[in-house]
Amino acid sequence: MKKFLYIAAAALLLASCTEDFKDWAEPQSTPQGEIITFGNGSVSPAGVIDFAEVPADAELVKVCNITLPSSNDTTYTPVYTIFLNGEEFPLNNDGTMDAAALQNYVTSLFGKAPEPRVLTAQVKCVMSNGVTATTIMSDPFEITVVPAPIAVPDLWYLVGSCIGDGSWGNDPANVGTALIPMYTEAEDFSVLTYAGYFPAGQGFKLIHQPGNWDEQWGMKDGAYVKNDGGSGNIEVAADGYYLVTYDMNTETLTVEPYTDAVGVHSMMGMPGGYQDWNPGGTLMTPMSTVVENHDWMAVMTFEENTELKFAADGGWAVNWGGPTFPVGVGVQNGANIPVEAGSYRIVFNDILGKYYFIMM
Repeated sequence: MKKFLYIAAAALLLASCTEDFKDWAEPQSTPQGEIITFGNGSVSPAGVIDFAEVPADAELVKVCNITLPSSNDTTYTPVYTIFLNGEEFPLNNDGTMDAAALQNYVTSLFGKAPEPRVLTAQVKCVMSNGVTATTIMSDPFEITVVPAPIAVPDLWYLVGSCIGDGSWGNDPANVGTALIPMYTEAEDFSVLTYAGYFPAGQGFKLIHQPGNWDEQWGMKDGAYVKNDGGSGNIEVAADGYYLVTYDMNTETLTVEPYTDAVGVHSMMGMPGGYQDWNPGGTLMTPMSTVVENHDWMAVMTFEENTELKFAADGGWAVNWGGPTFPVGVGVQNGANIPVEAGSYRIVFNDILGKYYFIMM
C-alpha cells in the first residue's frame, strides 16, 4: 500500500495561494499562523481494470482505493486528481474516474488490442477550507488496464482520385460513391483491410468519420502518418492490385502489392431465400467508376430473417457464402449467410470476399 507523505503545512495567509510541493523530503511551508497537520492517508491500486468486464453503459471505473489523510482541522475537504503517465485526470473521492476517458487514453498510448497495459499513477489531493489549501501527493504506483475488445467494426473509409467516383467527396451521403469502406473479419475487428486496383500517380487517403477530415491517414516524407495536418496523398509506385491494411492494435498502415489471382465481374447479385435464390436478381451497384471495380453496394430492407449469398455475373459459377452476420468473409460455395430482419447498407469486396451489413 502506497503511503501519502506526511506533511505539516502552515495555513496560508492569502486565499489565492495553493502550495504545490515538488520535493516531498523537504516540504515547503510558511511559518506564520496556525499549523494544520495532515497525515497517515493511503492510496493503492484497485486491481486489474478489464474493460471487457465493465458494463458498456458505466460512466465511472474504480482505479484506486483512497484513505483520506487525517487533519486536525475538519473544515478542510479534499479534491483529488490522478496522474497517469504524467497526464492529469479528475478523480472522485472513492477512487473512481471517467471510464471513457481512461479507455480512450490507454488506447491512444498503446492501440486497441485487448492486452494488459501498465500505467504509472500518482494521486494528488488538494486539501482546502475555501480560504487556504495544501497539496499532498501520493507515492507513484502502477495500475493495469485491459481495453475492451472492439464490439462492432470501427469503420474507416478510402477516398481519393482513384477511389469510387474519384470526387474526394467525404460527406456521409457519399458512402458507396466517393467513400469506400475498409473491411474487417468477424473474429477480429481491430484489423481493417481493403484490396483493389490502384493506378500510379493518383492519390487517396483514409478517413474515419464521413464529413470530417480530422482523423485521417496520409503520407509525409515517404511514410504513412496519422492525423498530420501536413500530410499529402498516398500513392502507389506502379499500376496494379494492392492490399491496404490498417492495424488498430499497433496503429500501423501498410500498402502492399496483392499477388493472388483477381477476377473481374460485370455484375453482382444477392440471391437468397427472400427472392427464390435467383443469382441474376437483386443486383448490387458497383462503387468504383474511375478504376476497375471490385466493390459493390446495395441498400436493402428485409422484412423477416432470411439467408443469401453473393453471386457474380448472373450465375452460380462464382459465388461467395459465409456463416457469420453482419460481418464476415465469403468463400466459393460457402455457407448461406444468415441475415436478420432489418434495413442495411450492404457492402462487398469481391477480391477479399469480405462483406458487411451496416444497420441503417
